[in-house]
Amino acid sequence: MSALRTDYLDNDTDVVRHETFGDLSLDISAPEVSQIIAEIKQVTFSPYLQEWIRSYESVGQRGRFLWQWCLKGVRMTTLPSVETALRSHVVETKLLGILFCSLIDDIADREQDAEMLEMAIAASSNQWAIERLEFWSGRRRSYLEMICKVWNEVWTRCSTYPRFRDFEPLLKFDNEQVQIAMRYALLSNQCPGLLNVIEHDLYQPNNMQMIFMATVDLCASPDFNSDELGIAREVFWHAQRMGRIGNMITTWEREVLDRDFTSGIFAFAVHRGILSAADLRNLPAHEIMTLLETNDCQEHFIKEWKAHRTQMLRKLRRVKSIDLMPYLNGVEELFRTHLGSRGLM
Repeated sequence: MSALRTDYLDNDTDVVRHETFGDLSLDISAPEVSQIIAEIKQVTFSPYLQEWIRSYESVGQRGRFLWQWCLKGVRMTTLPSVETALRSHVVETKLLGILFCSLIDDIADREQDAEMLEMAIAASSNQWAIERLEFWSGRRRSYLEMICKVWNEVWTRCSTYPRFRDFEPLLKFDNEQVQIAMRYALLSNQCPGLLNVIEHDLYQPNNMQMIFMATVDLCASPDFNSDELGIAREVFWHAQRMGRIGNMITTWEREVLDRDFTSGIFAFAVHRGILSAADLRNLPAHEIMTLLETNDCQEHFIKEWKAHRTQMLRKLRRVKSIDLMPYLNGVEELFRTHLGSRGLM
């Protein structure tokens, strides 16, 4: 495994020892790929979400397939503890959260505009003041106004959930970790020599927002025992790492074409000497792709995904107030959905 290792958990006295869980097959056949893609394309949006996606399309670059994919993924991974009457509302809130993150992510990865990034981050912090937009104009202003509008909607909706006050500080903290991931992504794109597996694994998985999303779920989970918060967040941490690996495998080819080298696949390649920072700056996209494909980089990350799955399964048993097995099943299915939609996002 790379960087932040999980093997230290094998020495945890609370972990069941010498237990085998079987090997989860990650092979995806052509018919399965076709079925996964067809299911994603069949996902429909409520009128509420359709309106937000239309607003996004006035400033953003992502296509409809991504939002269908994300809505399917959010439904898979929403905690079973979410109050039934709130489940659809929570799912919509989290999709808006992804839309918000995507808007900021594109500033860091595609625009690579440090000044605009800081203004966008301010939209979800106490620093935000709408009058500061007076200093912006044109497309950049419209883009920032959209970010502010989406975030205010996300936070307003979260504030209506029954345990929002219990988890409000944690929700803010988790969002701050997402912001750090965006800042690190921009720095890495501006200076490929910065890439390293330690910092990638420390910062970039937060870009997946899976810990933030789980905290949103807890805001709507009346039966969750807060005394189990620590171990539950260990489970969410492993899930987020698994989600990040799926995302890397799905999107790295597009990222080469975009000259976006924030993925852990590139950090791993530099770490192993497969590529250098100079290669990332200068080599044509097809040469970078060939080097990554011929050095089995994907296999490394699939092995790491399986290691995180093992630890997640062991840890979730210690959470008694809610059943997290459906969550693990959702994270597994999310990975298969990643593999089945490779190259389409």
